[in-house]
Formats: sequence, structure tokens, C-alpha cells
Amino acid sequence: MLRTAESSGPRPAAELLTRGSVKGFTPSMTVRLRGLCWDHPRCVRPMAAAAEAYRAVRPDVVVEWDARPLARFNDQPVWQVAGGFDLIFVDHPMTGAVAGRDALVPLDTVLDAGELDRVGALSVHGGAYTWGGHRWALGVDAACQVAAFRADRLGADEVPATWDDVLALAKSAPGSVALPLYPSDAICGLMSLSANASLAAGERPVWVHPHGAEMLVELARLVDPVCFDRNPPALLDAMAGESEIAYVPLVFGYANLSRPPLRFADVPGVDGRPRGAVLGGAGLGVFPDSRHVADAAAFAAWCMGTGVQRDVLLEAGGQPGNRLVWDDPTADEVAGGFLSATRRSIDEAYLRPRERWWPEFQRDGGRLLVRLLRDGAPPGRIVEELTGLAVRAEEARR
Repeated sequence: MLRTAESSGPRPAAELLTRGSVKGFTPSMTVRLRGLCWDHPRCVRPMAAAAEAYRAVRPDVVVEWDARPLARFNDQPVWQVAGGFDLIFVDHPMTGAVAGRDALVPLDTVLDAGELDRVGALSVHGGAYTWGGHRWALGVDAACQVAAFRADRLGADEVPATWDDVLALAKSAPGSVALPLYPSDAICGLMSLSANASLAAGERPVWVHPHGAEMLVELARLVDPVCFDRNPPALLDAMAGESEIAYVPLVFGYANLSRPPLRFADVPGVDGRPRGAVLGGAGLGVFPDSRHVADAAAFAAWCMGTGVQRDVLLEAGGQPGNRLVWDDPTADEVAGGFLSATRRSIDEAYLRPRERWWPEFQRDGGRLLVRLLRDGAPPGRIVEELTGLAVRAEEARR
């Protein structure tokens, strides 16, 4: 059952909507907000539930949601989205490009500074959506790459802790290990492996590292080629079905899928430490051409409230972006143990670059990487070609 804001959490979510917390807040007869999700139940269902629950707080506000494909969420620039939307979910690597074009509303110009600081302090994303001194979105949904396994095929003590363990399993039981290698996921896999390898070597985390490229090349040779056509939801669906997959070492986690036979765990590490998993999730931002900027910002802030995150979004299959919910044993039980099982990974996750040139590079780099992996290119060539592409992308945006 969805609890209303008045009954959820230590602080009523309605407090976010006082005249002092939202600049320009003025109740009206009926305010209609249109939002854009990505097309997965983890986003669509929780936001539909939030829209319904919000009527108890603001009866004058109606929030309606549309959805775009996950690939467009990953790669489509915010400023190319058409359709008169007020709210949109964005990926944090877009932040620098968004700021450079003023493609979203700086929320610090709309929300009260104290309230925004409080919301930010609760965010798993930290400052991922802050750029140029402004907050461009609120991290309503938090995720990172984690490991997934079939509990009926791997015991808890058999789940690989190191990358050597992963490779040994893949070689000893062909077909048992899989990895999403759709372009956007292949590049994220390289980033996670590279960040983990550099951290294990006592270096600062980097998005491309020779050892990371070596591990990805070897994994790509060992998994079923169908992995090149699967993103995380598709791979996890296959894993839960009749496939032979027992283990996926790197996949963006979905708490709503943490049900038998699927279970989730921290990512493996070169040294056994789950460091460097790519931070994912989604932030909720406001379009500057919205006719209801203050109302849209108020709704986004309300969605970050601890009670709302726990009792509305999580209950509807969402994934919390609020740290207090990740620490809540009751919430963890609702999520099938997902939060506690993957907490170390998200605490030590790798924040991708957010410069203006990065989103275009990530899109093109993912496509290039897949071509190189399919062609059997050696790790050194992968590092060289991706590094060159990144340099050209950065120079083009200067």
C-alpha cells in the first residue's frame, strides 16, 4: 500500500512545499506537469505511483508521464527532446553539457538553498548533478554496476570475489558467465574494469587502463556473442529465464529484480575490493521552457524525501537515491536484500567524466569499442583508438 506524505518518514514530505522552500511557489487551480521517464518498470511504475501520492500533498497538481527507450536516456542530449515536457530523467554524465547550454533549470535558482542542501546531503549521487556552481537535477534514482547471480546455480560462497575468479568460472563452465556488451554497456564495462585496475595499482581511477582493456577483451572472448545485443534489463531477463547464465560480473543493478532465482552482489575486484563500479541511476531535472518551473522543481524535491523514497517509490519497484533508505533494514527487505548486498559497490563507485564533450564521446566510443571487440582487436589498440577519439571529442568542444 502506498502511504501518503503525511504518514511517511520522520519529516513530512509536505514540508518541501511550504512557501519558504520553493521560490515562486503559488498554488493554482490546476497545474499539469508532463514528465519523461525511461521505458522500464523501475522508472515508469514508481513515477506513476508518485504522481498519485502527490495529489494528497498538492491536489492542484497533476503529473503525467511518458517514456523514451533506455538507449535514448543514455545517449540523447536533453536539448534534443521535444514535446513540451516539464520534467525529465537524465544521466549525470550529461551535466556539463546541460550546464553549457542551460538545457535545464538550475534548481538552486528555484528551491530554497537550505532545502536543496538537505536534499543533496541525502543523495547517494553526492555532487554528480552539480556543475558550475549550480544543481541541475536531483538524484531520485541511484544505481551502479553490480554483480548478479542465480542462487540456484551458485552458492553465496561460490560468487567470484576477484576477476581471476570470474575468468576461471567462465573457462570452467562455458556459458555460465555473461556480460552486457551493448555499446553503452560495453564502454561502461571498460570504465569499471579500468577504474578498478587503476585503484588496485594504487593510482587514481581512470576511465581507460591497459589492464582494464585486457580483462574486457578476455571476457568478450569467453561470453556468448548474443551479449553484444543485450542491455542490462534484457540480459537479466534472459538470466532469470531458461538460459545457462549463472553469473554476470558487471551489470547495472535493478532492485525490483532481486527475487528468486536472481540475486545481486558486490562487483569483483582485481584485489577483491569492489571498487570502481560505474555510478548510474538518474536525476530528475526541470526544463527551462516549462510554464510551471516552481511546481516541477517542488515535485522533484518531494521525490527525494526519505518517506517518499521508501514508501512510494521503492514500494512501486523503484530504486532509492536517498542514503537513509539504503541504510533502512525494512527497505532492504522490500528490495529483496539488494541494498545491503550491493552497498559497498555504490559507496566506492566511479563517477564518470561530466565535461561537455563526454556524452558524445561515450556514445561514439561505445560503438567503436563494440566494433573493436567483435573484430578481436588487441587491448593496446582499444586503448589507443578510444584515447584518440576522446582527445578529438574534447578538442571539438573547446
